[in-house]
Amino acid sequence: MKNKLTIFLILFNFALGIYAGLFVENFYSTKFAGNVENPEENAQETITRLAPHNRIEEEDIAVFDDRIVIDLKSLKGRKTSWSTYADSGSMKPTLGKGCNGLEFVPKTPQEIYEGDIIAFSKNGGLVVHRVIKTGYDAEGWFAIAQGDNNEFSDGKVRFHQTEYITYAIIC
Repeated sequence: MKNKLTIFLILFNFALGIYAGLFVENFYSTKFAGNVENPEENAQETITRLAPHNRIEEEDIAVFDDRIVIDLKSLKGRKTSWSTYADSGSMKPTLGKGCNGLEFVPKTPQEIYEGDIIAFSKNGGLVVHRVIKTGYDAEGWFAIAQGDNNEFSDGKVRFHQTEYITYAIIC
């Protein structure tokens, strides 16, 4: 009789555990459904990013067996430089570890287009993000920049904060 009671209590506890688990799962899935990430739904999302403004024409690129030559006549003598990017993850998949870029210093805000990747000063550092919008307000011209892999924008970036525009990426 004692063995039957022990077996009954074990089975009862087991069944109670299954029931409690189902109850908790149902409770959380309905109460917090809006906060739960569903990878299958996210896999269907497409992210639209504007392409950077075209600054190098096809006829300005010459490919040889041992080198590539890019004629920068379209940049009209501006200061250009080579840049290596930090692997912060904010610009993945566009920029990652080992990516390098060619950049120039803009002369006016009108040279910065939606889709361009700019380097701008913020909080004592240099941030490299994509321009998602440009506009004017009471303080003048601004760009809204955001990392390709970031959920939120950097807010308004003023022209005096803009250091460079990236015009070529080599990864």
